Amino acid sequence: MVPPGSPDALVRSVAESIALRTTGRRQPSGALESVVELVEADEADMAVDHLARVIDHYRIPILQTEYDRLVSAATQLDSLDSITGIRIDRLIIE
Repeated sequence: MVPPGSPDALVRSVAESIALRTTGRRQPSGALESVVELVEADEADMAVDHLARVIDHYRIPILQTEYDRLVSAATQLDSLDSITGIRIDRLIIE
């Protein structure tokens, strides 16, 4: 079982939250599923980078809570530059 505050759990929760929020809209459900697959393959650092790129590419609005969880995961994985380099913070809503 994955601890709730682990990077894996945090990245998965953000990807699933965005997928639920964007259901029915033309959003990248396949790309979000691949984020979860990366997490399941023990590649959470790659999942953070991929999720940040998906959010940026599709200009998906991200909730502050989702952003905070993603930053927490990236910080634990020493991958914060994946988020700050792309500047997905400009897509925060709420």
